[in-house]
Amino acid sequence: MLENYVEADGIVLNVHCQDWQAAIDCGAAPLLKKGIITPGYIEAIKKNHQELGAYMVIAPGIMLAHARPECGAAGMGLSVLTLAEPVVFGSEMNDPVRLVLTLATPDDCSHLKLLEALTEFLLRPGLVTKLLAADTTAAALHILKE
Repeated sequence: MLENYVEADGIVLNVHCQDWQAAIDCGAAPLLKKGIITPGYIEAIKKNHQELGAYMVIAPGIMLAHARPECGAAGMGLSVLTLAEPVVFGSEMNDPVRLVLTLATPDDCSHLKLLEALTEFLLRPGLVTKLLAADTTAAALHILKE
């Protein structure tokens, strides 16, 4: 079901990012390119991370980057970024990060089914590991359909 929310152009694999700011930029880039978010949305994610800490690092090695809809989300979208080398976000329990998922939603409710599908994906044993090993967008899309 997650494949309903991620398109091929929303997947970026094995990127080299030297810090968490670059990882957020790279992860959000597909949504920005499609006009789903504005540059202000990316800045809001970074500001939230700086002010509130690493709460968006939701599980070992996984960040769910997001901000409030009014910070620049024009639509709903999800992008997938895998990192070639892990990046430290400052989470005691869940660093370093290799998977950055960037979520945008235009309101407080329309993303709930997406979050349900994402949770199901993340909880299925082995799927995140497979996604991190994917070397083509087609392979990643196939894994998202599992």
